[in-house]
Amino acid sequence: MFRRTVAVCPVLRAGLRLPRPSSSLWLARASLRQPITAATSSGRSIGDNAWLTCRRLVHSSCILSDEAPVRSSPYYNCLSGQLPSQSIDMDQPYPATTEDGYHTISFYSFFELDEIQVPRLRDKIQREWARDLQVVGRIYICEQGINAQLSIPAEKTRDLRIWLETHKVFSGRIPKFNWAIEHRRSFKALHVRVRPLVATGVPLSLETLSNEPEYLSPEAWESELHSAQEKGNNPLLIDMRNNYEFRIGKFQGAVCPDVDTFREEMAAVRTLCKEREDKQAPIYMYCTGGIRCSIAGAILKSEGYENVKTLQGGVVAYGKHVRERPGGVANSLYQGKNFTFDKRLGEEVTTEVLAKCDQCGGPCDSFTNCANRSCNLLFIQCPKCAEKHSKTCGHDTCIERSQMSHEELIKNRIPTVWSYHLRVRPDKVFDKDGIARPELLANRI
Repeated sequence: MFRRTVAVCPVLRAGLRLPRPSSSLWLARASLRQPITAATSSGRSIGDNAWLTCRRLVHSSCILSDEAPVRSSPYYNCLSGQLPSQSIDMDQPYPATTEDGYHTISFYSFFELDEIQVPRLRDKIQREWARDLQVVGRIYICEQGINAQLSIPAEKTRDLRIWLETHKVFSGRIPKFNWAIEHRRSFKALHVRVRPLVATGVPLSLETLSNEPEYLSPEAWESELHSAQEKGNNPLLIDMRNNYEFRIGKFQGAVCPDVDTFREEMAAVRTLCKEREDKQAPIYMYCTGGIRCSIAGAILKSEGYENVKTLQGGVVAYGKHVRERPGGVANSLYQGKNFTFDKRLGEEVTTEVLAKCDQCGGPCDSFTNCANRSCNLLFIQCPKCAEKHSKTCGHDTCIERSQMSHEELIKNRIPTVWSYHLRVRPDKVFDKDGIARPELLANRI
């Protein structure tokens, strides 16, 4: 096999000597923190891209093209089979990290996976990303692709791209990483789940997802919205996030449906769009990282709306754009924070504070969860109230349980207090004194 590969591989034909293929060779994955090189007889070395090409030829007998893989879009890929790898440096420049040395990253991609293949990929990602790359985060995988939000030690970030571009399923299919606005270890552990990429509530096919919206870069997005404002136009700009997300930040002029789930959001969006008689009129949509808009935009286009535009990379990409540009955030169309589904519960885009503490009513935009895990109410809490109520919703039971040891909590387990819809609606459960309503808790504890 090795000699056959030499005959077809231009890098090997040029006289490069590589280690004999063995099971230990791919343990480069376990030691990927070191650059992978191979030496020629004259002592010259080859770069990672050449090595990856050779490695894949040696191990799979696949002859790869030097050309970039053909993509039908950044996120939807209709091509089947193994694709040529992309550059492992495509994500550079890497952002600076915080003191803990982690990058926080998100990415998603729509492509076809075999039903039998999905659980195997889940197990492989769970095992190898945790063991070899020290990834923590939340990964969803299903027959329509992958959706990932994760944190990874900065020295392993490039290794993650190497892993993706040397895997026959993911090679050529994962777009550039969407870097967070603020970096730190944002998750406690790695959880890889077989489940829909977004909870739409209805089956979603790749055929529907192929009706892609137009993706606007942060620069183009800002330019189009500015232009519309200058002309006195009022384009339909829809916030595709949930109620609690846009409490702490949103785009100026956005319509923010008062919903708790994506399923409710789509019903509200359809109503908004039906009120516009012209199906060719532009519809602008944005969300946290882009995937909800990719799906919503595809659904709308499949229903006949022809001019659907979304913010590529979502608020995450826009926030990074305005914070890094020469003029800074002074003229940002987005104000406030971007809500995140991780330990951070938000990252700052601009300094405006749009929300109030749910307990005292003072200006605040810092989300927290009640320290009583059985309550876990999601609400905005200022430092003063956090100290006063022991980082809880203020109910006596929650304060008491917040002071228990882990062993005591295990021994004295209680059912979950709130339904999902109540857990994200603090306005429905707090009384005028900023305490979760005892009568609601009493019925469930």
